[in-house]
Amino acid sequence: MRCRTGPVDLPAHLDRLRSLLDAEREAERDRFAEATAKLSLAERATRGMAAVDLQAADEEGLAGRALVTFAAAVGRDPGGAQIGVGSPVRVVQRREVPEDAPSGIVARRTRGRIAVAFDEPPPDWVTEGRVALELLPSPVTYERLAAALRRMSEASRWHGTLRGEPLRFLPAARGPALATGLNPEQAQALDLADRAQDLALVHGPPGTGKTTVLVEVIRRAAARGESVLASAPSNLAVDNLVERLAAAGLDPVRIGHPARVLPAVLEHTLEARVREHDEAKLAARLVKDALQLRHAARKQRSRRGPGRFSESRAQEREARALLAEAREREDRAEADVLERAQVVLATLTGLESNALRARSFDLAVVDEATQAVEPAAYLALLKADRAVLAGDHLQLPPTVLSEDAQRGGLAVSLFERVARARPDAIVTLAEQHRMNERIMRYPSDALYGGMLRAHPAVARHSLDDAPLEVIDTAGRGFDEATPEGSESKANPGEAELVAAEAERLLARVSPRDLAVIAPYDAQVQLLRHRLAAYEDLEVDTVDGFQGREKEAVIVSLTRSNEAGDLGFLADIRRMNVALTRARKKLVVVGDGATVRRHPFYDGFFRYAESIGAWQSAWTR
Repeated sequence: MRCRTGPVDLPAHLDRLRSLLDAEREAERDRFAEATAKLSLAERATRGMAAVDLQAADEEGLAGRALVTFAAAVGRDPGGAQIGVGSPVRVVQRREVPEDAPSGIVARRTRGRIAVAFDEPPPDWVTEGRVALELLPSPVTYERLAAALRRMSEASRWHGTLRGEPLRFLPAARGPALATGLNPEQAQALDLADRAQDLALVHGPPGTGKTTVLVEVIRRAAARGESVLASAPSNLAVDNLVERLAAAGLDPVRIGHPARVLPAVLEHTLEARVREHDEAKLAARLVKDALQLRHAARKQRSRRGPGRFSESRAQEREARALLAEAREREDRAEADVLERAQVVLATLTGLESNALRARSFDLAVVDEATQAVEPAAYLALLKADRAVLAGDHLQLPPTVLSEDAQRGGLAVSLFERVARARPDAIVTLAEQHRMNERIMRYPSDALYGGMLRAHPAVARHSLDDAPLEVIDTAGRGFDEATPEGSESKANPGEAELVAAEAERLLARVSPRDLAVIAPYDAQVQLLRHRLAAYEDLEVDTVDGFQGREKEAVIVSLTRSNEAGDLGFLADIRRMNVALTRARKKLVVVGDGATVRRHPFYDGFFRYAESIGAWQSAWTR
């Protein structure tokens, strides 16, 4: 859908977003209902919606919750590509769903191991035999987005911005001037963000340091004593911000379920900070006393003799009073921690948690804003007087399942819409600190008008004299296929070649420094199975690798057919992500006869040929 650049009829716009959101919710419901009704557990695993043949390997605690780690047999991939950290899942048996099937949140996932946090200890059968994990749909996200639309219709503070009216900027930055190591474009973005009275945008192409700019925006606001709310669509992006802010000397408080938080960030969570508060420590003692009183009350009722029931009731009343006082003290501890925090962080949908529901802030900062549907960005705007959004609308857009919602524009982020309507409110960063210049050049020319430049520290860094290699499989007979019970694509022949290339590179780099990525889940599953011996090697989808980087990356394009059908590979934003993850070595494997029918891929293969980076798979 093309974004309108003229004035927006806001009530009609909000109504349209509401209907598109409804369509998206129905699409997700239908997808899960159809999968449950028509597909076996094994087929759902193939589609990434379940992980099968697991067994409990470890049990421990996580912030007061039960954490069970499930493991697959050695060398086996359990499937469930869509199950990641933060996913809600249900534990089932291989042939049935028991009545007491518990639900939890995925806390960690590595090759063949999935750790799930449960609010209560799960039934014994969960840890005593073979089980499966099913991905669950969650209505909470849609309910919060719908609520954001309702509240935004009444929030006149932001109506002008959303209609596309001119944004307001102070003549000079608020300051104070702090020591930074920013390059000219980053400094310009910081200045614009610091002068914004409504909204400012930081456009960060791959590796250009948009998060670095946001950290400096927050540092300045904190130095002024302003309250700051920082957010992002994903838990991983929020945790990255927490780590960066802590490293910069700030005091961040992270709100979110401990299972959704990286272990390195747990000490900064609201729960961890509250536990260390004096009021909370006293509350814990009150809870302990209350439980002892309740135990004594139960014993009193079981005794014989007069007065036993009156004494028992008195003990119960005292226990309830202690628990009420404990809750009040915990609430005071939480309020004090949030009041003292220099910056509070949560995912966009996490901003609707009880801890933040009644709070407002001077400034809201949203990282990876281009991956959020517009109503999700409202959740941040509604809590602040002004906002700064950072992202790149030329990388992956928000994930939208419904074709109707996609056509209607739900995948157009607020960042993208404002960027087109108000180009005066955006600064584009230009110096990237990730890629060898040869890896960077084609994405820069094809998508960013050739404006990107490589910092001297990275421009020539490489593992060898060929930082870019394109291996053309045309004519090898590596045809794509659709695995049974799947809608995804796989290419077994290409997977074997990619695995061989990975093993060749692993002779020079650690598995931790290499990633193998593909646009399709089915191809990822093939590659994971083929490369299962390398435990620390990441094999993932392109979408799953957004925002990440490695020393070396191998990309399997997968598609190979006579019709030249590229499917969603035709969305060149996905390939922009794939081509810009590698720092020193990028290997792209694909069928030129198929993909070169698209001008973007033809240009990429021509570029590779022009610098001597193209070669036929027949020579490998």
